[in-house]
Formats: sequence, C-alpha cells, structure tokens
Amino acid sequence: MFVFTQYRFVLCALLHLAAGGPAAQRRPTFDHFRRPGFATTQQSSTTSVAATVAQSSFQVTASSIPSLKDAAASSIQSSNASAGALPPVAASIGPVINATLTKNWGITRDGGGGGTIDGTHIINFSDTGADGNNAFVSNSIATTNTNGTMLTDYGTNYPMQQWPFEPDEVAASGLRIAIWPNTNIVSGCGGTCGYTVSNVVDVNLTAPYPSTMIYSTLANITLKSNNTPSVERISAQMWKPNETNYGIYGLARARDGSDDIYLFAAPSTADSGLKVAKVAEASIADKSKYTYWDGSTWALTAPSANDTKSNVFSNKGGIGTGDIFWSAYHGRWLAVFNDGLAVDDTFQVTYSITEDLTGVWSTTPQSLFVTPGCGNGCTTPWNYASHAYPDIDPSGRTLLLGWTYNAAYTSFATITWT
Repeated sequence: MFVFTQYRFVLCALLHLAAGGPAAQRRPTFDHFRRPGFATTQQSSTTSVAATVAQSSFQVTASSIPSLKDAAASSIQSSNASAGALPPVAASIGPVINATLTKNWGITRDGGGGGTIDGTHIINFSDTGADGNNAFVSNSIATTNTNGTMLTDYGTNYPMQQWPFEPDEVAASGLRIAIWPNTNIVSGCGGTCGYTVSNVVDVNLTAPYPSTMIYSTLANITLKSNNTPSVERISAQMWKPNETNYGIYGLARARDGSDDIYLFAAPSTADSGLKVAKVAEASIADKSKYTYWDGSTWALTAPSANDTKSNVFSNKGGIGTGDIFWSAYHGRWLAVFNDGLAVDDTFQVTYSITEDLTGVWSTTPQSLFVTPGCGNGCTTPWNYASHAYPDIDPSGRTLLLGWTYNAAYTSFATITWT
C-alpha cells in the first residue's frame, strides 16, 4: 500500500498512506498500532450495522477521454445480453458484518487486499496486534471460508508475521521498519501461487508517528500443506520513492491469451489517475522486461508521474484504495475504490466502456455504498483500506467489499448487482 505523502490528524495522530508512486497510496494508521500494550476491545463475530447507499458529488475526469463517450454506455447492455447493467448498479447490499475470527486471540489490525491460491481465498493485513497488543507483528495473512468473511490465522497464540524482513532491514534508533500490505493478490503459477506488492517503510516511534517509504517489495505467496501461507519476497527492493510504484495499487491478469500481468499505480501527482504496466509472469521480478501504457501504446520507458495522457482513467476526487478487475457478469473491467479518508467512507465504481483495459472508461463514478462510521464513538472514526474481493464470486453477480473499521477491525458487506 502505500516518497509517501504524510497527513497529520490532530484528533487521532494518524497517517494516511495511498497506493501508487512517488506520492503513494495513503493508508491511515494510528497510535495504538505503534505501541504494544494499548487497551483494545475484542472484535465481535456477530456485530452488524445498517448499510446505507448514497450518491457522491465528485466527478471522474480524464483529459484523453471524450465525455460524450458516456452516451455509448446505454447501448452496451443491448449488445451483450448476458452482461449486468451498465453503469453497474447495486440491486441490494447485504448487512455489514465484522469478520468472524476462528482464533480467540483478541486480534486487531488494518489493511487488506486478497486473492485465491490453490482454491483458497486469502487476505493480506498490515500492523497486527493480539492479546491487547502484547503480541504485535508488522503484517499477517488469514485464509477465509467460501464467503470470505470468516478468517483463520496461523501462529501460536497470535498471528505470525508473514512477510519476512531482509537481514539488512534494521531500523535506526527511534524508528521501526514495517511491511504494510494493502494490495490484492493476483493468481499465478497456474493457480498455485499469487503475486502482490507491499511498501517497506520507516516508522518514527514519536507521535504523530510519521512514516517514509523506503521502497516497495514484490512477493510470491504459496500455501503449505497445512494451508499456512508462505511469503517469498522475489524482489526485495522493487520501486524506489522517486519511481512510480507499479503494482502497489493492484495487479490483474491480461485477457488476451498471454501470460501477462498488469500492475497498477496511482501517483497522486498525476491528477489522481491510474497508470498501468504489464510484464510476462515469468519476468515479473525483472523491471527491465516491463512495458508501460503511455496513452497510445505499450512503451519501454515509464511515463512521468505527472503525465496525464498515460492515465487509464483519472478522478480529481482521488481514488484512495481499491481494486481493478475483470467482471464476468458485466463483461467489462471495473475499478472499485474509496473516495478518500472519511467518517463514512464511500465505495465508488467506474468501468471500461469496451472490453479493453486501456480503452475508454466511464467519466462519472457511481456511488455504490457508504460504509457506516462511528464518529466520536471510535478512537479512529475514519474507515479506510477499502477493497473489493471479486474472486469470492467468480460469476461476478455479487461482490464482497471489505474495509478497516476503527483502525482495528475488518468489516464486510456484499453487493448484488442488477
């Protein structure tokens, strides 16, 4: 997830880190994740709150996309009778529930982003505490049940750290080094592994706990015979702070019959636009083999972070955290993302007008779902680390959404599309 742009919030002293390049994805964290021993409340496995749906006022813009192309969207449905309605509209949204935890370890954590490996859905998490944070690790991974909301952790009395540190990743005095996954996992190795990207950061141990990106790291994740996830960092130092951080906003497989993998970035200097690179799976750890969409073709040189012509789509309101994926139900690429740090974080959706990822995209995002916030009732009132989990329902008829609530718990809701 997530040089990082640092945000300071007076009430909660939290950081907002985001996905993407030199001014990367903003992911909020706060004090109790920085200091083991904070008082915490065990996450309930049964809590649910009412879901609400609202419309957002902000607009997606892309200088290279004619706005009148939206008029073509209404004809897409008639040309593909099996597709879901476009623009994508939620017919219903299930109740909001907290994740059910199979281990009674008092787990608190943030982050998210998942995928399927060997038929098992897994979710990456960032800072993870247990037992009132007397146990604390920089990251964790849980496997889930078939609906994605029951999480099983691995370890002894607390979740084990899954993303390993390199021998030379030793923090200087007054700092700690952290690996904070907040990105989806794309299937690879014929389904037996997955690839994903995380940032490695320096975290200051003095309030308000500012963090600085050191570099990103690329991982290959597999499952051991007992289903325990295993993480190998196949490129320990992938992208540096002065480079666009491809993969940090997500990964997806190409649909052209090749073994190419798309890697997405969202540098905030590019009018909050989405950029994309692609590479053959066998060369995913070799940056010299990457090509980059420049707005008209796949080029050998990456566009600058502020090159708006190379954006797949743009949104002046920001694209926070989220996921880009192919929807079999709609027959289109969808981008599902949050609209920024807010008490009631809103999921938005935009979509490709054609089946081509780098073709024209809709210019106005649809508001899908407003996540319930708790305002002054929470230590951290903001919801964040918003993600979609499309692999839970490969048909695409439904879509599981997840986010971090009160900087400590994972909440879910399922959308059924019209």
